[in-house]
Amino acid sequence: MDKSEMQEVKAVPVAKKEAARSDIEATRGETFVSPDVDIYETDNELVLTADVPGVAQEGVELELEDGVLQITAKRASGFPSEPIYSEFRPASYYRAFSLPEEIDSSRIEAKLREGVLTVTLPKSPKAKPRKIQVKA
Repeated sequence: MDKSEMQEVKAVPVAKKEAARSDIEATRGETFVSPDVDIYETDNELVLTADVPGVAQEGVELELEDGVLQITAKRASGFPSEPIYSEFRPASYYRAFSLPEEIDSSRIEAKLREGVLTVTLPKSPKAKPRKIQVKA
């Protein structure tokens, strides 16, 4: 396959906090891509997992503001110096999620292991299901 037959794949540049609207142009030179995310729910919490390969713990930033959880994970280029030729374009990750009111924001935890970010979002006690006993 020669270069004319190859399809170019581009990461769409998205400025942080502007990602919610795709019609807004990026104002920064950094490129962000959306990581794949799975979210599941238990009786006590919501758990979010995001694939962020190539990101160190220091590169992960979680911000909760006005009920919106923003995840930014910056990936280093991995090059020891500026390459003289490169087809690899490093990109960082960005996603934002609107959280339900029943999440206890003071107990949110995040772990990064082997390129997978796991964010645990505990439910507040009043949001947890509870059995009500019927009296005769």
